[in-house]
Amino acid sequence: MNTILPAIRSYSVVVMALFLLGSLAMSCKNKGGTDPDIDPREQYVGRYEGGMSSALNVGGFEGVTQTGSATTVITNAPNPKEMYVEVTSSLGRPTPLKLTAELTDKGFAVIDRKTDQMNVLGKVVEGNFTATGVLAGKDLAITITTEGLSTGAPVKRNESVTGTKK
Repeated sequence: MNTILPAIRSYSVVVMALFLLGSLAMSCKNKGGTDPDIDPREQYVGRYEGGMSSALNVGGFEGVTQTGSATTVITNAPNPKEMYVEVTSSLGRPTPLKLTAELTDKGFAVIDRKTDQMNVLGKVVEGNFTATGVLAGKDLAITITTEGLSTGAPVKRNESVTGTKK
């Protein structure tokens, strides 16, 4: 009888330890990035410091590429898949870059602006506007294209914005 009691006690301790380990393991969840309570935009919200370049092509003639500094601020929009992107640059633009973008698998695409203005030899030219961006870690890259016509000649402006999150 003296040998049975310690065996039962050892068995009870093992069962209790297994129960505790199982409870702890079940209480820990692996988030894996699929938790609906985690907003994927939060990783991108903030201020990015970097540069901007702008090149204008009029009728096949490429102008001098202008470069300058740029600050990009990203904030959350009310829609859960959208964010606000605002770019302030040392380069002069006829219209500010205050945009609404929608997250995509590879970054984001601007959804609220279809046209933009360009300065061509002192004349304002309206053109079709597209912009996409990539966010990788702390780095941001935005590609912007505006295409229109000025007195029958095709006009195209290519802009690039880069930055690092601060």
